[in-house]
Amino acid sequence: MTESDPRGELHPQVKTLYDVLHATRSTERVFEAEAMRGLDAMTAQVFSIGAPATPEPVEMQIPGPGGDIRALVFTPEHIAGDLLPVLLYLHGGGFVVWSPETHAKLSKLLAIGAGAIVVSIDYRRSPEHPYPAPLDDCVEAFRWLRANAASLGGDAGRIAVGGDSAGGNLAAATALRMIAAGEAAPEATLLICAWTDVGNATPSFTLFAPDDPILDTLVMSYFRECYAPDPAQWDDPFVSPLRGDLRAFPPTCVVIGGIDPLRDDGLLFAEKLRAGGRVVDEQFYAGMPHEFMLWVPPLEAGRPAIDAMCAFLRRTLARPA
Repeated sequence: MTESDPRGELHPQVKTLYDVLHATRSTERVFEAEAMRGLDAMTAQVFSIGAPATPEPVEMQIPGPGGDIRALVFTPEHIAGDLLPVLLYLHGGGFVVWSPETHAKLSKLLAIGAGAIVVSIDYRRSPEHPYPAPLDDCVEAFRWLRANAASLGGDAGRIAVGGDSAGGNLAAATALRMIAAGEAAPEATLLICAWTDVGNATPSFTLFAPDDPILDTLVMSYFRECYAPDPAQWDDPFVSPLRGDLRAFPPTCVVIGGIDPLRDDGLLFAEKLRAGGRVVDEQFYAGMPHEFMLWVPPLEAGRPAIDAMCAFLRRTLARPA
């Protein structure tokens, strides 16, 4: 570590990204959902740089508890023949911003690399729809996929759920909700830089969040206020999955950035899974920030991270011999 930066010497690509983000961050920050969502289209363009050529995603509607849930369905280039595994993908964005479009490149890469159908849903967002509405949408979308996967060319017996940041929270909570309801859990979960405890009190959050250019204390406090404003909610395992009973959790890939304020959310979740005798594929990337796999380019470490996620999905969703 250095006296000036608790992260120590930054990777040159991370430093360049941080410099750009610091330079473009307004001194007068606005924490208002609609204003923040006004940047989603630009974010989608940035995150889509270098996206692979795949069939255009198909937009569809999934029946949900609060009305139809819009979804984008991404498929590998060749899907003729056998039914494919399915990944229900839940995008990040603090429960407030972003969409399937901002995560289209990642969805395409996962579809190609895992040989899977990726269904990325536009769950209801906060603050208009606080907990449990976003999670209810995710749970119902999972149940719908399990009942209707074949209509998409998918195998109902090989469905995983995954997400990044707040979407990783929703993915973990979806698995816990299925277990609590006595229903079969997803075959696997993919937790990418996941926000697993909304208490925001881990050592990594305390150390890195105050001035993090991607995910700082102020924006995380706003996101939490939008999703779970009552501190009494934070101990609910469906709000903070890290606080839940993980002893029946499915095989899980946990992707962690070494200088992410949510680093310890991932490390502690993986540790708790191992303590419960569960299958864990922990992917730790030293020196990498929050959501580093979305910044490819310029953060080249995102490429091996995506490869590792795809390998995990291929392995855990493989057709039984």
